[in-house]
Amino acid sequence: MTVDGVGERVAAAWRPGTPPERLRELAEPDPRIARIVASRIGLPPELAEELAGWAADRGEAWWGVTRALAAEPAAPAARLAGYATHPDASVRRVAAVHRNTPRRALKKLAGDGATAVRRALAGREELPEGLVRRLAGDAAGDVRLTVARRADTDPAVLRSLAADEDPRVRRVVAALGHGGGAEFTDEDPVVRRNAVRRAGPEVIAPLVAALARDLDPEVRALAAEECRNRDPLALSVFAGDLNAGVRRRAAANRFTPVISLISLADDDDPEVRNALAENADAPPEALARLADGLLERWHPDDPDTGSFGLGKRPLVFALLDHPATPPGTLRRLYERGPSGFHPGNAVSGPNWPPELMARFALDYCAGLLDGEEERASHTAIGRALGTAPVEEVLTAMVHSPVYWLRGAVANRHVPPRVLADCAGEVDRGERTDHVEALAANPALPPEVQVRWARAGIRVYNLLRNPELCEAALLALADGPDRYWAEEARLALEVREHRTGTDETC
Repeated sequence: MTVDGVGERVAAAWRPGTPPERLRELAEPDPRIARIVASRIGLPPELAEELAGWAADRGEAWWGVTRALAAEPAAPAARLAGYATHPDASVRRVAAVHRNTPRRALKKLAGDGATAVRRALAGREELPEGLVRRLAGDAAGDVRLTVARRADTDPAVLRSLAADEDPRVRRVVAALGHGGGAEFTDEDPVVRRNAVRRAGPEVIAPLVAALARDLDPEVRALAAEECRNRDPLALSVFAGDLNAGVRRRAAANRFTPVISLISLADDDDPEVRNALAENADAPPEALARLADGLLERWHPDDPDTGSFGLGKRPLVFALLDHPATPPGTLRRLYERGPSGFHPGNAVSGPNWPPELMARFALDYCAGLLDGEEERASHTAIGRALGTAPVEEVLTAMVHSPVYWLRGAVANRHVPPRVLADCAGEVDRGERTDHVEALAANPALPPEVQVRWARAGIRVYNLLRNPELCEAALLALADGPDRYWAEEARLALEVREHRTGTDETC
């Protein structure tokens, strides 16, 4: 049967069930069809050898067939060795990366006249170490760059490339940490960025003064990040940088001195102010100044107050949620009426004025009461609010049968003895709700903080407690969980740089 149309012949060449003899018939007169046949997975070896012979004898039109045969997973080493000297560079390039190409052919390909072939060889999965070293000295930067990117390149080879004339190569070496120190002063800013990005605080510490003067703002910004820089003196310099991106990193860094953080509260850039508001160790004075500046600029018709951009709204909610925002500041922000405010955020915040928090909780759960006991508790607390001492109101809320009212356990104005009783109920399994808020409450008695820290429980929320005592932090720092231990050590280190915070239990 004769196949007349080209499309039908192509389809037959690709069809899985086409027998070998039919494939041979289709391939023999047409190199285009032959290339399709040569590309089939599981091509019979006899047919592959026949195609290879045709391609070798019939000239350039059949080089595509040779290329397809070179890419066959089962291509034999002998054929691949011959392809290492094929006149078509694309064929040699395929042979350079094939896993069956013999070593003697690889050595020949390492001196190939085509850069693309040598680059392909430099990127193959398995490459003898001697060839890696040879290609690391190649005249073409693309080849040396490929060597630098290999996962198995010996560090000694990478160090030899640290002063490469091609900045792309130096960038990779710097990113891998093999620059030998010169990468921090390299003329190429991307090299310096990669070097700083790779380095930890112990590497950055002796270099930070020079990095603070770097002409590239991104280098300075990277050097100001907390994961690399814990030097308060240097951070005070970064906090005054002309570039807003650098100041933003300093504002977010917990090790930045208090006086610098306070000054950043007046920064002209909204991203800097937002970063400061999200700094877990931002001092109350800085947060209050942030709010003052925000309230001065506030206008109810300003669309920025109702957007999620880098303007007022995220700053408002960061301030409302921060555990160190002063109570008076929280009250003033709430009175200004931010859109989208949820009373539940205030109930779970430690610093909210207690009478305001109680009113939020009462109003929010008024329509969610279930049964006479809950309604009676809600009514009694509502009547007591404004007449009874606030400590009594908070105590009644903590023990109320109403879930939302029990959330008052987060408020720092709850008497410490009441918090201690709640912690005892938690330890005995008698209380399971709002435990996270209790652990983060700054008024939680130190003995409870230490007990829970030593037991290694509720660690995340303990570390959110802005007044966690030193003994509790030390217990967490010596705990078995490496991640939380590192977080506790960081908190202790921050305190060492702060004055007046040497709290003991």
